[in-house]
Amino acid sequence: MLLITKFKSGTGFTLIEVIIALSVIVTGVSAGLTLTTFNLNTVVASDMRLLAANFAREGIEVIRHVRDSNWLANNPWDKGITDLGDYRLTVDFNNLTNAWSLSAQNFDITNCNNCKLYLDQLDGVYSHNSLKTLTNFKREIILQQICWQDAIGDEAILDSGITCEAQGQELAGVEIHSLVNWTENGATQQLEAVDRLYNWR
Repeated sequence: MLLITKFKSGTGFTLIEVIIALSVIVTGVSAGLTLTTFNLNTVVASDMRLLAANFAREGIEVIRHVRDSNWLANNPWDKGITDLGDYRLTVDFNNLTNAWSLSAQNFDITNCNNCKLYLDQLDGVYSHNSLKTLTNFKREIILQQICWQDAIGDEAILDSGITCEAQGQELAGVEIHSLVNWTENGATQQLEAVDRLYNWR
């Protein structure tokens, strides 16, 4: 007796079913990889922005420290701030003398090589010391003098580089712009922190 076996249709995978299954798997995996890459880029961007915010805040706090130190030493409150000869500054910490220093700059932050920040890998301190490891950041402080106008009993913020003395007015304070820029994904990013300091105790 001759046995004839019939194969039922649908017991195996056809080529089309395999292709569809693979495309679903590839779509799921690529979506997961895209999301992971996006998350990693977001974390890096967030870290860079956090560092920039801290650099900007530190710049303002250094100027505040100089003013407060002047008060303690019975010096004019703006000594070393408004008498540097320029309204663009860099601030730097010297860990040997344990003190901050301010240096006048002649260039805008985009063209300012002295504004570059370097990292000391041993102690984790950022500075403008070019003997350390170059980072992706630049920082510059811009000062605008705030004058007291006796005639109208109000204050005026002057444009950068103009002094109250040249306007025949009394210096009341300074507006500090702490600028930080860095490159991220081929584009230059900038963050600015602004504060005002007065001759008030």
